[in-house]
Amino acid sequence: MSAARDPTIDVLRGLAIFTMVGANLAGPVLAGPHPFWVRYYGSFAAPLFILLAGMMVALSGTTKGYGPGYFARRGALILGAGVLVDVVIWKIYPFTGMDVLYLIGLSLPVAALLRGVNPLSRWVIALTLFLVTPAFQNLLGYTDYPSEVHLWGEPVAVVANQTTVLTHGVVDGWFPIFPWLGFALVGVALAALRWRPRSRTTFGTRPVLLVGLGLWALGSLLWWLYPGRLLTREGFSELFYPPTVGYVMSALGLILLLFAVVDWKPLALYGPLRALGESALFLYILHLALIEYLIAPRWAGQPLGAFGGIYLALLAFLIAIAYGLRALKARWTARPFLLRVLLGG
Repeated sequence: MSAARDPTIDVLRGLAIFTMVGANLAGPVLAGPHPFWVRYYGSFAAPLFILLAGMMVALSGTTKGYGPGYFARRGALILGAGVLVDVVIWKIYPFTGMDVLYLIGLSLPVAALLRGVNPLSRWVIALTLFLVTPAFQNLLGYTDYPSEVHLWGEPVAVVANQTTVLTHGVVDGWFPIFPWLGFALVGVALAALRWRPRSRTTFGTRPVLLVGLGLWALGSLLWWLYPGRLLTREGFSELFYPPTVGYVMSALGLILLLFAVVDWKPLALYGPLRALGESALFLYILHLALIEYLIAPRWAGQPLGAFGGIYLALLAFLIAIAYGLRALKARWTARPFLLRVLLGG
């Protein structure tokens, strides 16, 4: 196994894409209100995706010697991808809603800089981001819907508790700095436990499993007691609007559980997930475009059974594209930097 390619990371990144597709498809295609299990199912792709981005900063820095400048350039390209998504797919002015790509683009150079601090400080910074989030939500407000400004003059969604675009970036956009940057920093901290210069430590152990299970159970209890508002934003019904401390704890616990399970025993059924994870950025952009321009205009407001069929068909198509991209990348090894970022690996 290449030190710079960890199969478990690809599998988990692919799982994030797998479930994220369902969450993003449900918004315009599944008739509301969405069942609770559908909302729960789509609620953990984002933290997994962001945490793995932080881990990959640490892995690339360790195995390839990349410094903050490299990750600043890579982050800038991901910010550019976020602009592309906003302008071409959502048809809104960039940076008004805080897409997940903006958060990841900002997190890469920050994560690279924090590789140089001592391990305890990394955990403290991440924990602080999580714990101060409720205070910031109360202080700055948490809008029902971000003020996205449309390019072609469509009316802006107006809500009674509207906040500013700056507030969206800090605390109440789709994926604001508080608390989501904390997941990337936890990824850096976990990477220090997982990878050494010439070895990899498995997370497929009983202690990791028990810690993950305990954190998930405790977080779920806290989340049940203090669930927050559990908003649905324009059909998007993940259970983290707003993200609460209980949600964050349960998400971190679930991620540790997934690491333990996937590391414990490689399985052939992980193959399609691994292929998805190898080209995650491209497939993220592609699935949003397909939903916005092909699927939603034809099949909006479907019952659960029809939604499930559309979801499976879309996944099958994306998996086929993922395997095709793997074959392309195997033949075209000297890709430009832009395409290495866009296509992965």
